Amino acid sequence: MALLTGCGSKGPETGHVSGKVTYKGKALPTGTIVFVPEKEGDLMAFAEIQQDGTYVAGTEQFGPGVPLGKHRVMISAFIDHGPEVSAESLLPEKYGSDRKSGLTADVEPGENIVDFSL
Repeated sequence: MALLTGCGSKGPETGHVSGKVTYKGKALPTGTIVFVPEKEGDLMAFAEIQQDGTYVAGTEQFGPGVPLGKHRVMISAFIDHGPEVSAESLLPEKYGSDRKSGLTADVEPGENIVDFSL
């Protein structure tokens, strides 16, 4: 007779991912970083970049942590000049695409410090 285990969803196995984003040698003061898993079906993880360029990534569904494995990374940062003017991008367009940015991260169990110098 088979023994059934609980059906609760704890979420994917994750690693803690934090780091700093710099552009032209200076801390990127705003923006969003997205970790797109190479493994189909895994969750994307996100982080808001703080004024000092630091971030801590997590998933919307499960909070802090990024699913283990290889990820393509995209980073976008804009300054809003108000309703009459278009938002200004602080980064070249290529960084806003996980397929064009050239940025990657390999997330392992435990602590992962992943800095991006753009």
